[in-house]
Amino acid sequence: MKTNSTTQSLARKVTLKIVFVLSWLVIFPIIVAAGIIDIVTKQNPKVNANTRITSDQSKIVPKNTQDPFKLDKEKR
Repeated sequence: MKTNSTTQSLARKVTLKIVFVLSWLVIFPIIVAAGIIDIVTKQNPKVNANTRITSDQSKIVPKNTQDPFKLDKEKR
């Protein structure tokens, strides 16, 4: 019985080492490559406090002001 448990223990250790090596040689490079591809293909640079955002939704429409364009349209 002693040799059987030693053989099982050795087989288990070998299997764990093989899985560990395969995970570092296969999975890790794939994750690193995906991260590099994501960084390279990113279209929009980082937005920080100094970045101007130009969109119609971010503009506050002033109230109670006379817009010269509105006056021109009303006169026509």
